[in-house]
Amino acid sequence: MSSVRHGAAPRRGLLVLFACLLVGAAGAAELSAVTAHPPPAAAGTPLDRMLAGLAGRPVLINFWASWCEPCREELPALQQLGNHWRGQRLAVVTVAVADQRARVDEFLAAHVIELPVIDDREQQISRAWGVRLLPTTLVLDHRHRIRLRGQGAIDWESAAVGERLRGVLERTRR
Repeated sequence: MSSVRHGAAPRRGLLVLFACLLVGAAGAAELSAVTAHPPPAAAGTPLDRMLAGLAGRPVLINFWASWCEPCREELPALQQLGNHWRGQRLAVVTVAVADQRARVDEFLAAHVIELPVIDDREQQISRAWGVRLLPTTLVLDHRHRIRLRGQGAIDWESAAVGERLRGVLERTRR
């Protein structure tokens, strides 16, 4: 039985890796508005616990992996974004998908990334949230309804992305 389990995991990883490579080749992705809806119910996961601790704050969740080149390129910009929007109470949280914690920690230390990281080695969280490509980013408003979604590396310094974030944060203050 364990051989079946070991055989299945690499195929899943290869599919996610392939998707990661395709997204990287396509250029900067869009952060698009979606109809506001609650996140999936996945009670008891580390992400759910973290979101409970961030009640009343808008949250940006980035699903990534240390082996995904577009993800690696995007993460330092997410650190800067988190620093920039901290005054607006935006929390930036990352979820490391199908990754080894030692590699994640090594990458974060080498790039001075201090964002919270949730391990999703078994892909329980990413599956529940409908993540099929890496990187994927979701922005939740202060009531933790999903408002924005992006698949692929996003240019976090672009004016259009800043306006979309500002729109969610302004709704949060009302």
